[in-house]
Amino acid sequence: MYLTAVLGLLLSYSALATTFQLQTIDQQIKETDGIVMGHYLKKKTIKLEDGTLATQMIFKMSKEFGLQSELFGMDEVIIHYPGGQFEGQTVKVEGVPSFVSGEKVVLMIKSVNNRYWGLNLGFGTFKVINYGKETILVNTLFPMDPQVGQVKMEDFEKSVKLIKKSSLKVVLTPEYPTEEESVETARMPASVSEGKKRAIASNLEQSENEVSQPRLNTYWLVLGLALLGGLFRFIRQKEAR
Repeated sequence: MYLTAVLGLLLSYSALATTFQLQTIDQQIKETDGIVMGHYLKKKTIKLEDGTLATQMIFKMSKEFGLQSELFGMDEVIIHYPGGQFEGQTVKVEGVPSFVSGEKVVLMIKSVNNRYWGLNLGFGTFKVINYGKETILVNTLFPMDPQVGQVKMEDFEKSVKLIKKSSLKVVLTPEYPTEEESVETARMPASVSEGKKRAIASNLEQSENEVSQPRLNTYWLVLGLALLGGLFRFIRQKEAR
């Protein structure tokens, strides 16, 4: 409902102030349709069917809940956030999280009209920080709040399993090659192809030696038999005299 209201307001405002009602992390886990843990890759802005703008943020997943990545064979996901810049039109929504390429994050998401949206904008977004031997999730909007600002990774995963009755699943990279990878595989590296050519040439030379060797032995055998035949005829002729 909150997301729908924000999208509606985008039709008439180019800049929006967002007010958040604080929820505990457990409450957000209950509300979310899915959870993504992974690294931020890139983003782009699109225009939706109703004319509003949305920014698509692409993440490489390492763990997830609710996305069935193993069924669809995917290890990347697109998460939408309201606003963005498209064809000279700019709509800025306060509270939309920002990331740097390669940054590790945890996102709460909702499924709306066959698209994944970030739950509660930046409030449902956590950056993964290594602090000594511990891994901490830090909220992007309220990092110092005692209730929602920080949580240990192990405690977060325990809460997901307790509330959702399922653990975060490790996302496997699809085994099938992409078209680009197939072309690359078909094109053998020069060092390998040259090595194979040398091996083939070596085998051919060996085969030629093996073939020529019997020919050489046969020649001497025939020559020897001819000499013996001549010697035998010479002896017979001598005895006949």
